[in-house]
Amino acid sequence: MRSRAVQGGWAVVLQRGDDLLGSLQQFARDSGVRAGFFTGLGAVCDVQLAYWDMERREYLRTDLDGDQEIGALTGNIAQLDGQPFVHAHAVVSGHDLLARTGHVMRARVSATVELFVHDFGGAIHRAPDAAIGLKLWQL
Repeated sequence: MRSRAVQGGWAVVLQRGDDLLGSLQQFARDSGVRAGFFTGLGAVCDVQLAYWDMERREYLRTDLDGDQEIGALTGNIAQLDGQPFVHAHAVVSGHDLLARTGHVMRARVSATVELFVHDFGGAIHRAPDAAIGLKLWQL
């Protein structure tokens, strides 16, 4: 992973083999970003996407085989129990070019992932929301 401060935030490049979520958490720790928004593109493999089922109050997960092109990657960084928490969603496709989308549970960089991270300049914390069953922003 490489990063550089740029106007309005950070340019971040993840390299082949990097864990997408783990690398973003490490970036947040290293850079001091306590809350922010990111967007990116690239290519990943070993992808698991999920959908939050409100009735079951659990994620329904889908594993995707092979390399996946990221058509859109978006998410945020907040604090959970004093540590960076990365919440990411993606639209990806394989060789068939059929889009699949959802909450990113896991992904490993297969070529590169290039991101822009906007630092909010302060902290936003997450906490459990009993009605929904997820850890949501506390503003």
